[in-house]
Amino acid sequence: MKTLNKKLFTISMVASLLLAGCASTDPYTPQSNDDFIYDPDASFAMNVVEGSLGFHNGLRDADKPENSNISSNGLDYAADGIIGSAFGGGVGGAFLSMLGTNQANKPLHTYYGIVYYPVAEKGNVQSVFDEIESELIQKAVSTRKLTFVEKPADSKGYIKLKFNGDDCNKHQKLMGYKIEDTCNFIHYTPPKLLKYSTKTPTGQSGLYAVIGYETFFTATFLSLDLDEKFYVFSPVIRKRTKFPFISNQGKIYPFVKGDNFLTIPDLMQIDPWVNAHYGTSK
Repeated sequence: MKTLNKKLFTISMVASLLLAGCASTDPYTPQSNDDFIYDPDASFAMNVVEGSLGFHNGLRDADKPENSNISSNGLDYAADGIIGSAFGGGVGGAFLSMLGTNQANKPLHTYYGIVYYPVAEKGNVQSVFDEIESELIQKAVSTRKLTFVEKPADSKGYIKLKFNGDDCNKHQKLMGYKIEDTCNFIHYTPPKLLKYSTKTPTGQSGLYAVIGYETFFTATFLSLDLDEKFYVFSPVIRKRTKFPFISNQGKIYPFVKGDNFLTIPDLMQIDPWVNAHYGTSK
């Protein structure tokens, strides 16, 4: 009897692992059945991450000091990070507490794209993937000096969208890459369906396919120009941006509790990395 029980237990465990594996790897099957629920005690940025993915992997919200001013006028940039002006009432204390420590673990250790794409009904997820890709290409062409060249075959798990034009040259120079005729101006890991939601983080109602891109790179911060469907997580990475944030429809949301956001010009003013890259195309 004990031997039989052990066999049944082993079979049950294997079946559970197989089911879990299918749920986690099939890009067309929702990873979660939970709807988006907004937590008023968390920052907008944390709501986007936690409400869309169901985890935050080490990210945390900083408290906003009373009567603080979250704008470029209340912040100064220093070599070691963002520090609020001593007497300006900025949120320097909140940002400073995040520097070097508020770095998330994989998959939030790099740029992550989340898209709330409106759909008429559930299903046909591949068409959503295709429509998002088409919109990305159109946005790159319309806002940057670029021409779309091709989408090469999948390479090492990445989807690469190849362009040529002045912005390719600018990007290659800024990154220290070899100057070539074309560049992978946009590239990302294959998308997956995270869930279906009846609302978005910004409060729109309807039916939305929530799509996740575990690695989502756009040169010269094209992500800052994407429309309201796109919520892009930017991490603390190497010697680049010093604090994590979510960008959506021209607004920059830091992981600071309360109703806080920066504009793109604010971000450019306090962050040399963003200014150097995004500013090249403006």
